[in-house]
Amino acid sequence: MFAMTSNPAAERAAELRDALNRANRLYYVDQTPEMSDPEWDSLLRELQTLEADHPELLTPDSPTQRVGAPPAEGFAEVIHPTPMLSLSNVFDRDELEAWHRRVSEYIEVDRFDMSCELKIDGLAIAIRYEQGVLVQAATRGDGVRGEDVSANIRTIKSIPLRLTGDDVPEILEVRGEVFFPLSAFERFNAERAEQGLQTYVNPRNSASGSLRQLDSAETAARPLDAFVYSVSEFGGDMPQSHSDVLTTLKDWGFKTNIWNRVATDLDGVEDAFKTAAADRPELDYGIDGLVIKVDDLALQSRLGSVGRDPRWATAWKFPAEQVTTRLNEIAINVGRTGSLTPYAILEPVFVGGVTVSQATLHNADVIAEKDIRAGDMVIVQRAGDVIPQIVGPAPDNKRGPDSKPFGMPERCPVCDTTVVKDGEDVVIRCVNGSCPAQTVRLLEHFASRGAMDIEGMGEKLVAVLYQQGFVADVSDIFKLHARRDELIELERMGETSVDNLLKAIEDAKTQPLARLITGLGIPHLGSENAGLISDHFRSLESLIDSSRYANIWRHMPPDDDGKTKQIASLTGIDGIGPTIAESIRDWLQLGSNLKILEHLKDRGVEPPPIEERDESEQRFAGMRFVVTGRLESLSRQEAQTRIKELGGAVSSSVSKKTNYVVVGADPGSKYDSAVRLNVPVLEEDEFLSFLGGADVELQTPTEESSQRALFE
Repeated sequence: MFAMTSNPAAERAAELRDALNRANRLYYVDQTPEMSDPEWDSLLRELQTLEADHPELLTPDSPTQRVGAPPAEGFAEVIHPTPMLSLSNVFDRDELEAWHRRVSEYIEVDRFDMSCELKIDGLAIAIRYEQGVLVQAATRGDGVRGEDVSANIRTIKSIPLRLTGDDVPEILEVRGEVFFPLSAFERFNAERAEQGLQTYVNPRNSASGSLRQLDSAETAARPLDAFVYSVSEFGGDMPQSHSDVLTTLKDWGFKTNIWNRVATDLDGVEDAFKTAAADRPELDYGIDGLVIKVDDLALQSRLGSVGRDPRWATAWKFPAEQVTTRLNEIAINVGRTGSLTPYAILEPVFVGGVTVSQATLHNADVIAEKDIRAGDMVIVQRAGDVIPQIVGPAPDNKRGPDSKPFGMPERCPVCDTTVVKDGEDVVIRCVNGSCPAQTVRLLEHFASRGAMDIEGMGEKLVAVLYQQGFVADVSDIFKLHARRDELIELERMGETSVDNLLKAIEDAKTQPLARLITGLGIPHLGSENAGLISDHFRSLESLIDSSRYANIWRHMPPDDDGKTKQIASLTGIDGIGPTIAESIRDWLQLGSNLKILEHLKDRGVEPPPIEERDESEQRFAGMRFVVTGRLESLSRQEAQTRIKELGGAVSSSVSKKTNYVVVGADPGSKYDSAVRLNVPVLEEDEFLSFLGGADVELQTPTEESSQRALFE
């Protein structure tokens, strides 16, 4: 026996890797095994021995890396190169037609192919490959930032560690869904029950929990699976359609769902939806609907996204599962803006994969319309398989003599302040700004992932911190470092937990201004509009200054010009209407809010200032456009988007305030209006040149040219 040299060892290791990876693909992806389990185990042991004797031979794509790594202290953060968007939902044919109509109007195309795929009930994942080798995997997280679960993803045998084929791109990021097969989930739970361990409620939550195990050996012990369904980054020439992408992904060794088809119209989509519903009971994985995508990738690119949803895709969800249970009590929740919202306390019932004990009731009008009362037997469902809701009384519901219709309380159930009706709205509010319930909800919101993202400051800890006097408003969060020793003494806290919390608080001091404005909880102001407002103020100092001025204006007569100017300045921001503008003004006028802003600054909260935009990129600022007619190189909406990006405003009608009318084929009455009002027009080629920064010789239309256009 003689020692093996490095070259033969490397060659043998490469042979073993190729053979084992090929066997994995045939077994877990193609489902056409050609190697017996004993043979596979023997080759794996040989490779493990080789790598132990020659550590330099260990590679990221080695099958030995699927067994798991030592436990990690936590997950690193991953910034997604392309945001992982959510999907809009439709629940019937009418809503699907409305989605199709919006897409058609945006791209100005009546018919387009649609890819139809099953909506897998699992956990979204992004997997990155470089030179064909898996280098990183991350969870969806908030869509922008996820958690690095690379070690755990390597344990899933249907995910290739190295891609196959000669045309593999240098850089590739794919998106997919990790799930727990139903049959494997049943066996897994049965084994845990035999061992006296706690069983899991449903496959989806189990898949999520399994993928987020800090010990990847634990993940390896759980039979997870995955489908890959799209490409988010591609270092090469992309296929032209989504259906071609699925074929290419399979060629590279990914497991794609064979249940997919292309529909040419909505009837075809509806047929696919009905087929999916019929096939659902026979599948070995959970699905909750059908995903419909515009198949043409060029059209997808043109459509883009709105908010967090791609315009080019939607999910047609299956009808919610319904069960019957007893409504024990109608209770009241006080929100961060003081709104009183009724909710149902139910006899716990299993529905849609989870046990439900509470359900939203929205407001008193909804309760009256549905005619539900405490003590009723009611029908419960999970809307979109997510939010529990009460459909109405069960058909066999019987009421006792003590049954009474529900009525909203006249006083806040938390602080006992008299409540008021919010204008003509159905919302009932507690107007006590010091109401403990409002403060706690605002603190939760401020620390949430969508706002300042303070890891570790969840609902339970926030309540404890408020109740024990650690925090009275959001600015107090940033002086908690001075009370570290006291925090350590809290129940379920310790040095490590407290230090992690304080680090998260310190990191939050430099969150973007948009996140800070979101966290302030200004009524009617969501995260998207908070971004617009942050672009307007540009720094925390400017926001504080505006609050100081507003605090002065609060003492001026109602018709004072200062208030009018402030509202006008906010409504002048594209996307900000009068309701939001007035809400921001009212918030800024409260002296207590000014103090919070000043305390935030004094305690080190310093969002990075937003740089002034290059004036050359805002050359349409102060200009108002109208776009009419059919353009050849881009749609009307795309033209309007480009105008807004360059600082211009877009109107739907021509007036004396209009600077330019962009005209395509068949411009109609808006062109006539431009003639009548003597407004300059831009034909498509001139408009494109104008977008590119060129000076164009603008034409003012005449009656003669207008008549000529009608005959051409």
